[in-house]
Amino acid sequence: MRNIRLVLFALWIPFALAAQGNYPKGPVRLVVTHGPGGSTDLAARLIQPYLAKYLGVPIVVDNMEGAGGNLARSYVFKQPPDGQILLVSQQPSMSSGQLVSGGRFETLKFVHVFNIAGRNYDCVAVPVNSPFKTIADIKKASTVKPLTSSGSGIGTNAYVLAMLLKSKGGINLTYVPYNSGSEAAVAVAGAQTQMGTGSIDAFLPLQKQNKLRILAVAGPQRDTSLPDVQTLTELGFPEIKLDQMTGVFAPPGLPPDKLQVLVTAFQKAAADKDFIAVAAKGGLTLQPLVANDFYKVSENMFTTIKALESILKPAR
Repeated sequence: MRNIRLVLFALWIPFALAAQGNYPKGPVRLVVTHGPGGSTDLAARLIQPYLAKYLGVPIVVDNMEGAGGNLARSYVFKQPPDGQILLVSQQPSMSSGQLVSGGRFETLKFVHVFNIAGRNYDCVAVPVNSPFKTIADIKKASTVKPLTSSGSGIGTNAYVLAMLLKSKGGINLTYVPYNSGSEAAVAVAGAQTQMGTGSIDAFLPLQKQNKLRILAVAGPQRDTSLPDVQTLTELGFPEIKLDQMTGVFAPPGLPPDKLQVLVTAFQKAAADKDFIAVAAKGGLTLQPLVANDFYKVSENMFTTIKALESILKPAR
């Protein structure tokens, strides 16, 4: 009888393992397109412990900054589609990185896993002691001499906004790229540049410290964290408005069963009341979207950037 039980147990083990699935195998890497402190990094680090909780393995955040995010995107794009290495990136900067900066990846061929955050609008800021009090002041001064404007790398959302200010807003500027939005904000606060563009998440803490002033928001509506700051549309620039989102992507070819495991874990993490609380405290505006919905919004953003390609490409 004992031998029969051992045989039955041995036969049961493979079925039990199959039922549990064999993914993920060990730690999962979240490769972030920019350095610590920016809005992309914030989304990855806030969800990290909750994703680990529901995925059942350690989650490693790996900041792979460089080339405006294209270094990380190009790296993840060519990795095996086993779900062990994922990308955390923003849109539409991802589309711009492909179309404008020549990144070695294809945005819409990435498997769109889950969108974490959205409506994280960019802004225009100046040093706290700057003589420029309004966007009109900036525009007027730039007719005399180009203004230096900091932002994250070429092709990022900050870059897109700066180029729209230049082409649609008539502001003559020279773009100065940094490795992250937080570095760009520090450059503005230290008066290393005369102005800067980037996510509110990166610039707002320095405004609270009275080191810079945010003059306008580039979203389609005012940001709840800056209810008194007007949008560029309100200030007479209706063509300059950007929405953006921060999501998770996998290399092309990720099997549907592994995608579902990831989507389920991200859904649970995003719905966790503790995560929602820390996201609110960190100023992260959540916009949870599962794979298909995420892809549709991303596709629309790609189309928008494609239409702006001639404006966004740097002069050779």
